[in-house]
Amino acid sequence: MIKFIWLKEVREELYTWKSTVWLLVASLLFSFTSYLLLTNKELSLLDQTELLWLLSKIIIGVGLLIVTIDASSTLAGEFEKDTAESLFLAPITPYEVVWGKIFYVVTLWLFVFLVSAPYILVTSASTHLTGAFLSYALLLGTLAVFGFSMLISAISLLFRSSKNTLSTALIILLALAVPALFSSTLKTNSVAELFGKINPIEAIFASLDNVLVDYHMRLPQNMQYLIPLLVFCAVAFAVLMISIRQFKRRGIVKDE
Repeated sequence: MIKFIWLKEVREELYTWKSTVWLLVASLLFSFTSYLLLTNKELSLLDQTELLWLLSKIIIGVGLLIVTIDASSTLAGEFEKDTAESLFLAPITPYEVVWGKIFYVVTLWLFVFLVSAPYILVTSASTHLTGAFLSYALLLGTLAVFGFSMLISAISLLFRSSKNTLSTALIILLALAVPALFSSTLKTNSVAELFGKINPIEAIFASLDNVLVDYHMRLPQNMQYLIPLLVFCAVAFAVLMISIRQFKRRGIVKDE
């Protein structure tokens, strides 16, 4: 049944204008960024590995933003369209519904990554980093999307509103992304430094810097950055399980 829900969501995404718009927006952003990195006089003075690092941050950032916006309505939209009751009363468990939609969200990220792949190939063509760039962007992005999709699904079951879910998800994303973008200036005390070590988005950027700039491409050399992502996924999984149990306890129709 998980496969059925996943295929249903993927088909709806592919057969509607929404998918085309998302992928078109992603393509335009990647095109503009690649053009700017390769032609801007100031940016062209940077080392090529620095340019690849900047592009990798844009790719994963755009992917997370698209996934966050889309995932916020995937499950919560069932309640707003009054289709949740028929869906959850069908011979299918809430776990199967939620996981089917989570796998759809991860698939959406894979679509975005496929759009970004040509830009990765072109910008890294004259280096030996193409394989590492593709591999780590896919690995790190997938782990981040998987964690965020579980967390957003938990929030959706709690609020049952696309608007509230989107607002909360964007706040969480910004709370993690902004310190990661300005990590060097914010690490002025032990609390900020500790937050930087457990921040999954900062771990992504640090790992990409470690691979593309410092040439540490082996997986063991990046485990210190993968651990915060794995912990984030584990915490999101625990929150999701608690949310599903609370949902089953309260029932489909939430008491006002």
